[in-house]
Amino acid sequence: MSATAKPVRWGIVGLGWAAADFVAPAMVKSPGSEIVACLGSSPEKTKAFADRFNVARAHPDLNALMNDANVDAVYIALPNALHYEVVLAGAHAKKHMLCEKPFAMRADHAREMADACKKAGVTLRVAHQIRMDAAVTRAREIVQSGRLGKLIEMSLERTSAMPPRKTWRLDNSQSGVMYDVGVHLLDLVQWVSGQKFIEVSAFTNPDRRDGYADDTFTVLGRLQGGGHAQVRATREVPQGENNLLIEGSEATLATSPLRWVNEHVITVRDKRGITEERFPASPAYEWQVQAFEGELQGRRSNLPDGDDSAYTVAVTNAVLKSINERRIVAVAAG
Repeated sequence: MSATAKPVRWGIVGLGWAAADFVAPAMVKSPGSEIVACLGSSPEKTKAFADRFNVARAHPDLNALMNDANVDAVYIALPNALHYEVVLAGAHAKKHMLCEKPFAMRADHAREMADACKKAGVTLRVAHQIRMDAAVTRAREIVQSGRLGKLIEMSLERTSAMPPRKTWRLDNSQSGVMYDVGVHLLDLVQWVSGQKFIEVSAFTNPDRRDGYADDTFTVLGRLQGGGHAQVRATREVPQGENNLLIEGSEATLATSPLRWVNEHVITVRDKRGITEERFPASPAYEWQVQAFEGELQGRRSNLPDGDDSAYTVAVTNAVLKSINERRIVAVAAG
């Protein structure tokens, strides 16, 4: 933050674990942010959060928070199906917004949300904080430098903690590991490679067609450049590798585990031999907050915007269609 910039005054909507355990502490830690308002699912939850983080205004409803003149930006961490109406309300109130993933449940809603924010002249970014990780950012730089040659195959996996599901996370229409983690991977494949998914095939366990929120999610996709990508997210493998492998026509890039460790390693192997780079594990949530602060000062960050995120929603919709219809599905982006 520049010496003359004022801290971003945040209102937080949705006070579950993502906000309380990760993002709000990151805001408190940053001199460029200040939490000034909050809204939870009940007056009791709102008051408890306000007391914990010393928030001045615990609002009774969304209208009150969105019309709070002291709020510059809103962090949206509500159940996934509620993002649509809240982002539109934020655009109407001309609030900048950091919205949790998944951005939206439907591609047409995502397009409407992105367009509404453009029309209102507000900054909209989506909380794909894994983009902030230094090793992931470096992998992207290497891929897009051309060092690997033509991209042939990319695989990315991530394991998630396994707390008991409750409330809305039991609803497979808006939850499951596909939405908890899988959408991060769909975003990362496209961001790191610089290529969009154009076709996907997918399945889950339990099978989403039976009405269950999935615990393992696997996608095989074809990218614009003809390369293939495989992503897997699971809550069922507590000792998963959590790594990234990118194979090109000239070289192969592999990472060490990118989760549950203190150091990340990138190895590139080509005809000249092997090179290695090491990075301390990144404070991704803190860097995400700082990135958004920079956005409001005109510095573009790694965080995806509405257009970028609307395409990822279209990919997710194609994945759901593939699961339901058991076939390869083309991504339909409007």
